[in-house]
Amino acid sequence: VTKSGNKYYEVDGDHFQMRLPLVLYNAYGRYLSDTSDYSAQYEPWGEVDFIVDRIGHGRYVAFEIKGYSMDDNTKNSIAQGDIVLARELSRDFWSCKLRYRDFPYWIVVTQNGILCKQMVDHDVETGIITFHSLNPSPEYRDFQLHVNDIKQLFNIIKRTTSVM
Repeated sequence: VTKSGNKYYEVDGDHFQMRLPLVLYNAYGRYLSDTSDYSAQYEPWGEVDFIVDRIGHGRYVAFEIKGYSMDDNTKNSIAQGDIVLARELSRDFWSCKLRYRDFPYWIVVTQNGILCKQMVDHDVETGIITFHSLNPSPEYRDFQLHVNDIKQLFNIIKRTTSVM
């Protein structure tokens, strides 16, 4: 068990089963109210397992995806019902250029909701981050948020799909 509470079980010499908190999309509202101080207790959410190749440090949380903004019917889609493994990026790093080319997909927690988006730009001088939806439909236009309007940022490490 890591100090952030994630549990690891050795599967074989090269892989571990990681057990971590799962935030289902029907609990997004509750998650928002519980994270106002950035130190939520994730016990009530349930848990999910992912197979990983190493023990990670930091806070990892899994989110069930809601909506169709990241679904463009390609293998890159993150569809409604998918579950993503995400690592929280400490606010201390938000003033540096974010590694959005290495980690293009993010969970963005704001005062009003939890979003799954592709990060396409980060202007360090202004604090503006530009987000993109994979779905080409006009209602999913690119948008910008100032870092002060973001409560938490998680880069997506892995996903499981609900689509067969």
